[in-house]
Amino acid sequence: MDALFRPDGEWQRLGDVAVVSHRVSSLVLNLLASIGLLVGAWILTSGDLVWVGAAAVAAVAWTAWRVIRIGRWIRSFGFREGERDLLITHGLWYKSLTAIPYGRMLSVEVTTGPVSRLWGLADVQLITASHRSNAQIPALRATDAARLRDHLIALGEKQALPL
Repeated sequence: MDALFRPDGEWQRLGDVAVVSHRVSSLVLNLLASIGLLVGAWILTSGDLVWVGAAAVAAVAWTAWRVIRIGRWIRSFGFREGERDLLITHGLWYKSLTAIPYGRMLSVEVTTGPVSRLWGLADVQLITASHRSNAQIPALRATDAARLRDHLIALGEKQALPL
């Protein structure tokens, strides 16, 4: 079944920096949510330690699951630059494979937010004429994102469909 979503060829993966940055971000966000959960449990139960303890166990379990699972989710992303198209695959439970012909690309966007910038990461998004085939490759190293952008633009200009 994996052959359906990973045709033969050399696939590029997101780096370890992407995994670490997403784990840290997930940990911080889940800890903030856990604090809110514990405060809410304290208020709603009038300080009943059994319910607050149950909420704390649930919060720790959820945070641990998210931090561990995010590594597999990030590693599920892969892309391959073919002769005529870019293939992007991702997903753990719901797998997806998107093929975007270079000649159908309208633009290539590279974006980064404040947290991604701290880690030296950027996202590459491909815009096409179809509303369904816009694809994104998250958390690439900024230098790799710039190289991919330039390469995709060059291939897109070379293989552009005449109007």
